[in-house]
Amino acid sequence: MVEFFIAIRHILERKFQSIFSILGVAIAVTVFIVSLTVSNGLEKNMISSLLTLSPHILIKDSKKSFFENYEDVIEKTKEIKDVKAVIPQINSQSIIRFNNFAKGVLAKGIDAKNVKNDLNLRIVEGSNDVSELESILIGEELSNELQLKVGDELSLVSAENKELKLKVKGIFKTGFLDYDSNLVIVPLKTMQIILEQGGVATEIGIMTGHPQKIEKVMEKVLKKLQKSDFKVTSWKRINHNLLNAVQFERFVLIAILSLLLIIACFAVSVILNMIVREKIKDIGILKSIGYTNRHIRNVFTIEGLIIGVSGMILASIISPIILLTLKKLFKMYMGNSYYYLEELPLYISIKELSIIYVVAFAVVFISTIYPAAKAARMKPVEALKYE
Repeated sequence: MVEFFIAIRHILERKFQSIFSILGVAIAVTVFIVSLTVSNGLEKNMISSLLTLSPHILIKDSKKSFFENYEDVIEKTKEIKDVKAVIPQINSQSIIRFNNFAKGVLAKGIDAKNVKNDLNLRIVEGSNDVSELESILIGEELSNELQLKVGDELSLVSAENKELKLKVKGIFKTGFLDYDSNLVIVPLKTMQIILEQGGVATEIGIMTGHPQKIEKVMEKVLKKLQKSDFKVTSWKRINHNLLNAVQFERFVLIAILSLLLIIACFAVSVILNMIVREKIKDIGILKSIGYTNRHIRNVFTIEGLIIGVSGMILASIISPIILLTLKKLFKMYMGNSYYYLEELPLYISIKELSIIYVVAFAVVFISTIYPAAKAARMKPVEALKYE
């Protein structure tokens, strides 16, 4: 307890240096929390947008380009626990024509019932009803590019140059630019007609309750099918290049932020070294009245930890304020300038926060070891002679 009060006195005697050190730790921890929260939010938003139309598990026939009898696969897989929907679909590169405009798109044929009940589509204009064969849903970015609106009639041209007239029933916005600018949704039967392949599907998509924990469901699907002529792929595998890039960016961000935290804690170590040099005579007096090396070491260790913990407490107050301010400023000035972000997404888990504070505390503690040990090693006679 006495060591604690001595440490407090040292801190108060050097207010400027102590405040500088506390602010250094606070700024480093705050930048870490704010940056990671924004990065997590953007990543979570991107994955959520990606999974709007991307199946969590994709089943294809490894021998043919079409499923001729997909009902059997649907019956087997829809019974699996955590499977929310099984969606037969046809994907085909096509061209849409409207007035004097033409653009290549990916046409996705999905049954009207699946579109209405199983796709988490955000419709910004019109409806998601594609029960009529001549219906089509288009992305918001595509509608802006071709100046299309609900009720307009356009032409869908297949790779085999077969053309169908379709009417825009709705405009969707997934938040994923590639979908909203290059993808259209039509009834499954319409795609079967335009491709002249009869009642077939190019693939079967499975939507699950927990897309992040897809491995167990994948195992059950493979077990149910029990055939080598099916190719089963998870959404993580399909998008592994994108996810790897995101993870690499996250690694670089954490490495840079960790370096910033280490620099801040190095400043704490420098300040403690300065205090040790200034308090050499005090250390001599303390040792002469019976203080051991452990007591002296405790004084300077506690001093460093008080500075570090004070910085972390300050960071825990500042961080939410900065995040809320950023969110408001983004909504006011930048919300519509970034295509898929109407507001700044923010997310950080309790686990991540705990790790940040534990690591910060550990780094601060390590930074106190050398100056505390240096103070403890001083001999009383030499310390008392120091001028």
